[in-house]
Amino acid sequence: MSVTILCSIPAVARQERSALSLYQDAVAADEHGETERAIALYRQMLALQPASIEAHSNLGADLASLGRYTEAVAEYQRALKIGPRNSVVRLNLALAQYKLGEYSKTTDLLSALEKEQPNNKQILYLLADCYLRLGRDSDVIKLLAPAYERDRSDQVMQYALGTAYIHAGKIKEGQEVIDPILKNAGTAEANLLLGEVQFAAGDYKTAATTLHKAIDINPNLPGTWSLYGRALLQDNQNEAAKAALLRAIQQDPNDFSANLHLGAMLRLAGDTANAAPYLKRALELRPASPEARLQIGALDVAIDQLNEARSVLEQLAKDWPDFVQAHLQLATLYSRLGLAEKSKREQQIVRSLNERDRKTGPKQDR
Repeated sequence: MSVTILCSIPAVARQERSALSLYQDAVAADEHGETERAIALYRQMLALQPASIEAHSNLGADLASLGRYTEAVAEYQRALKIGPRNSVVRLNLALAQYKLGEYSKTTDLLSALEKEQPNNKQILYLLADCYLRLGRDSDVIKLLAPAYERDRSDQVMQYALGTAYIHAGKIKEGQEVIDPILKNAGTAEANLLLGEVQFAAGDYKTAATTLHKAIDINPNLPGTWSLYGRALLQDNQNEAAKAALLRAIQQDPNDFSANLHLGAMLRLAGDTANAAPYLKRALELRPASPEARLQIGALDVAIDQLNEARSVLEQLAKDWPDFVQAHLQLATLYSRLGLAEKSKREQQIVRSLNERDRKTGPKQDR
């Protein structure tokens, strides 16, 4: 027995030296920009020494740099099993999930990091952007309003907070926050924000003109093509709207608004086959969105999946009893199912809600 132990010691030492050598070679490959070679070396090293948080983390970073975010997420998660509190790995995991459009998961990670590092602006900005993408405008306001009071010169914060106020229908507060940006009318950001205000006010033609100015200045400014497409859609310029929304999705496949409105537009035109992937992506991005759930239910109606549609729309009407469009779709669905009394009841609900909206004004379209 003792002979076996003694013989095994040099083998273990050789393996450790081999793992260290592979790690050093991988780091050197990274330094020389040889990313694919570094990935191969990290994988070889981890086969020998799988409990290296540094190797998993570096491998994840290399995979992310090549756009292989799913693989990167797996490596970061392996690293966190070894060191669960490592803030660098947690932030890198959040960034990879953000790139995959997994915004809910990203917010869970970032909200914890933000509490630990309240002065880290990268975390603050990224968390605010995730909230905006998820339609959680009140969370953006809660997150950024205190930081804005401490530093009113931060334009990134002005932009995100002002946008959240406008989305939430708090136009006055939004204009106050973004006023310094609006004064510089020559920037794409200023025109985008002004277009947001005009769109929120229902002046879609003017909004489209303003947003086109933003695109002329910077065609790659996130969110501009999407809102421009919606403004054109509201102004009944359907073909131009379709082109703008397609451009928005080409620029950012995880643009919820562009996916939702392009999918809805195609569904209404009877092109259900092409509408489906956009509407399903919108629902994936915001599973709780009543608008996305409505469109999926309406799509099921259009393709004669009536039982599926009934399940979706009945639950939607239960969760959002004041959502007129949900009751309209249910009235149509019940009629097709031969449920005349249920259809009449839904039509009565629609009339009641419309009468209420005539008195109080409809909720803002987002």
